[in-house]
Amino acid sequence: MTPDHTSAAGPLRVRSIPAGHDYVRHALGSAIERGDIVVLADPLLDPGEPTRWWPHPALEAAARPEVLDGTDLVHVHFGYEHRSPAQVAEFVAAVRTRGVPLVVTVHDLTNPHEPDPAMHLERTGILVRGADAVITLTAGAADEIRRRWGVDSRVIPHPRLMPAEVTEPHRLGRLEKAGRTGTVGVALGSLRAGVAAEGLLPRLADALPSQTDLVVMVRSDALASARAPGHTRHEAAHALDTLTELPHVEVRPHDLLTNVELCRALSGFDALVLPHRHGTHSGWLELCRDLGLPPVIPDIGYLIEQWGHPAVSYDPIEPTVDELRRALAAALSTPPVPVRAAAAEDGAVAAAHAELYRTALAAVASRRAGSS
Repeated sequence: MTPDHTSAAGPLRVRSIPAGHDYVRHALGSAIERGDIVVLADPLLDPGEPTRWWPHPALEAAARPEVLDGTDLVHVHFGYEHRSPAQVAEFVAAVRTRGVPLVVTVHDLTNPHEPDPAMHLERTGILVRGADAVITLTAGAADEIRRRWGVDSRVIPHPRLMPAEVTEPHRLGRLEKAGRTGTVGVALGSLRAGVAAEGLLPRLADALPSQTDLVVMVRSDALASARAPGHTRHEAAHALDTLTELPHVEVRPHDLLTNVELCRALSGFDALVLPHRHGTHSGWLELCRDLGLPPVIPDIGYLIEQWGHPAVSYDPIEPTVDELRRALAAALSTPPVPVRAAAAEDGAVAAAHAELYRTALAAVASRRAGSS
């Protein structure tokens, strides 16, 4: 028996992969508050890490069909990089067999955390071609999806990343310090494969304007591991250790930060350099927007289009001191980042998702009727 969701049946039950992510919470927040949608909670994988949703069991629907019980619609965002293309195809077939719509949001055509883009493209293409509806975040990405796979997608802009009560005090505090150009920040996270370090940071230090400091944030456990000879990021660790010898550079190791701690740390910067070697869109850009923090944007994917304001980009593969100097000067002298109308944006994003869900449900119902 296949599901036949109607408005009389109560709220639409969405199996979001994942559910426990800031993007999903803000993209669907107002629809959830109205009672139109229920986002099913991610399964508890480890009581010791209650917020960890990966690897998501719903992606194993082919072998474990019960993971889709109580689901009216499946929406895949990310977290499928551990599955082979064949397994992704089996997942798509399992959702189709279940008779529920499959919606896919293409956040990344190039996964920023993987060194080889080919496998991610293959997996994503299988999802896109098998979906009942496709979403992406920019018109440029929609054009590329159409060129690659012949599939039209709905462009729904990225919502805010953090709650206003977390970011707004820091944004307002930044406005009070307008005109200060003292500190440039870089957040390297866990030194994943797609993060530039050894090729970027020494040149960035040389490109700093006079009287400007550089603060490089990095996970302390990742840095300690990378110092081991033979580690894939050993050269990055060496570059970071060398930078500490410069008087205007601080390498700041840290543990896993909460959202509040991350926003507090970023609010001390006057510009944030995004160090991604490749990617399509960036949640870091939206966090910059939330905080009113000017970004220095790598020339990859559709980040400039996503930002939507004047910006000077840089080549993250072969950056030069001159282009970094121009990009830093532009970011540090830019007018205040326009404040986002967060509630209105979130409402529009949620409404667009709800409309697309209704369309996908109708398409699946029509397909079932035609095959009966």
